[in-house]
Amino acid sequence: MILREIRIFSDEDIPGEKPEEMFHRQAESMCSFFSSFLYKKKIRTKVKVINVECRSTEVLERTLAIDGFLDVCVHYDIKNFAQQSEQQKKVIQLEVIMLGLKKACNYLSLDYASFEEIQKEIIALNYQHHFIWKRPKFSPDRKQKVFVKVDWGTQKIDLTLFIEDKQGTILLQKAVPINHPGSMGLDILGKLKWLDNDTVELKHRYIKSEVYTFTV
Repeated sequence: MILREIRIFSDEDIPGEKPEEMFHRQAESMCSFFSSFLYKKKIRTKVKVINVECRSTEVLERTLAIDGFLDVCVHYDIKNFAQQSEQQKKVIQLEVIMLGLKKACNYLSLDYASFEEIQKEIIALNYQHHFIWKRPKFSPDRKQKVFVKVDWGTQKIDLTLFIEDKQGTILLQKAVPINHPGSMGLDILGKLKWLDNDTVELKHRYIKSEVYTFTV
């Protein structure tokens, strides 16, 4: 099978944390970012997902592979993580991923250099997880196109809808409301379609009542 995803977690819960402040939720962006490069690498191994768990103690559980998932433990105490800056959090998250992958490579007999290449690409992009959701869609008369830009940070996701003309002039730029924390907020990106030559509709993937329209 092909390795498709890296996830990181912690064995600790911080009392009073909001959902968006939880360590694993703050790591969703970096894990998604890293996993997006895996899609291009097409690394073949006996698992499709590697779960990296941060342990506050140096007594770590053994590495375990079952049903296409590999669980590895690394030593990292998250108690001071919340006090770090946005950028430093991303640096730490990538370091944790690489620690987990080093153990995973030993267990799975994988080439660690492939993952170091991904690490370098993410650093070169200054750890910024920005992308365009799917492909731009053209209006029925083909004179305008619409797309959504995603800026995904540790605790906040910004979604911005753009409508441009053929020359690339921005005709409309609007923030898309997000009503759910973490990666669940991206579920608003369900279906985007033109209602006519001037209006687009964005529907939530699962919640039928979450529908937004944008008009030039």
